[in-house]
Amino acid sequence: SNTSMENVNKPKGNAYKALQSLIGLEKAKSVIDEAIAYYKMESFMEKRNLKLSSPSRHMVFYGAPGTAKTTVARLFAQIMKDNGVLSRGELVEVGRKDLVGKYVGWTAKQVESVFRKAEGSVLFIDEAYSLIDGRDELFGQEAINTIVQMMENMRENTIVIFAGYEKEMKEFLCQNPGLRSRIPFHVHFPDYSDSELLEILKLMAENNNYTLTEDAEWKAREIFKVASLQKDFGNGRFVRNLFEKATMKKALRLSGSLIESISDTELMTLSEEDFVMPEEYSNERK
Repeated sequence: SNTSMENVNKPKGNAYKALQSLIGLEKAKSVIDEAIAYYKMESFMEKRNLKLSSPSRHMVFYGAPGTAKTTVARLFAQIMKDNGVLSRGELVEVGRKDLVGKYVGWTAKQVESVFRKAEGSVLFIDEAYSLIDGRDELFGQEAINTIVQMMENMRENTIVIFAGYEKEMKEFLCQNPGLRSRIPFHVHFPDYSDSELLEILKLMAENNNYTLTEDAEWKAREIFKVASLQKDFGNGRFVRNLFEKATMKKALRLSGSLIESISDTELMTLSEEDFVMPEEYSNERK
């Protein structure tokens, strides 16, 4: 029957389900579907000795901090393992300090050892554009050249994801055509809308057995509207901080009335007064 055929080709595993259940991120989900389909086709064809023309499988994730790039990369690595594309499916996260050596000749060795560590897994290079920051241009260039070489050498069983702000990442790739030509998959992680931020908050509360009153939801959404206009808005991180502060504020508010007659519901409900605009955001509005 048709349904059983479809299931054969649906990506397998809990990581895939977890990815689908993340709030928002439609673009990321669809590009990852494409990538999985492509990799599976590639493995299938390889078994018949048919080679696809472009065997490159690396990715770039564009987006601000807190837009779930790392979360998606970790799930993606696991999905790749569940679907037989990668053997280990870990996420190895590195930044500039892991890739650029202190002395001449160290950088290439450092990059190589990072790639060895990521064999069979996904190598997640955060803010790759910081490799070239003017201080020691040469070491950065050495790092990039070695990355390109290792991406090529280890493309069978290692996937590299470059991540960072969109503008910087695009400029960086323009300056490095050798790198750019090896990255077929580009995924944009937009900032969350205020209704998505509210969804994230409600999910966070639910996972910690809290509920929000309607007024609390309204207040939180107002806070998201204002805060998300800031230049360095933290997205998911901002939500986590707001939630943690709310639970503390609530504890303080009830500390005077911790008596037997207080109900579980009251203890586990966050109300409007528990949500306060963080100071650094409210000041900038004045």
